[in-house]
Amino acid sequence: MQSAQESLAELRAAIRYCENAISAAEGTIESMDFRQQLAKQQAMNKKESTGREEALTKLVKELEEANEKLVVDNYNLERENAKLREASVDKPTMPVIPRDVAIAIFREGQRLGYNNKSVAENLKGLCENLNFECRIHGIDDIEKS
Repeated sequence: MQSAQESLAELRAAIRYCENAISAAEGTIESMDFRQQLAKQQAMNKKESTGREEALTKLVKELEEANEKLVVDNYNLERENAKLREASVDKPTMPVIPRDVAIAIFREGQRLGYNNKSVAENLKGLCENLNFECRIHGIDDIEKS
């Protein structure tokens, strides 16, 4: 028979063995919980990442379509601009007559005996006959307003 002390020692050894087994099992459970949480977090991150990717892909597609439209618009504007340049090559233009020069022309016309209306008509007739643009700064601009 075993003595009481030997039985007590065996029981204590069994208790330590069980405590170690419990501690190992708790570690395993904690490790499994951590892995589950990590897997859930990775799944959420992947889902968020996929959502961001889809949104960015959609945005890129929209921007490419907008860019394509702008390229077509630019091409059409360049063609229209070229047509306008060709049309304006045959038409000589004259810069706008400054206000001081217009006043001097009116005064000279009045000095020669013409009234304001006839001076303006003569200037416009001169411009029309020579195919020039004839605008008097400050006067024609006011008439258009």
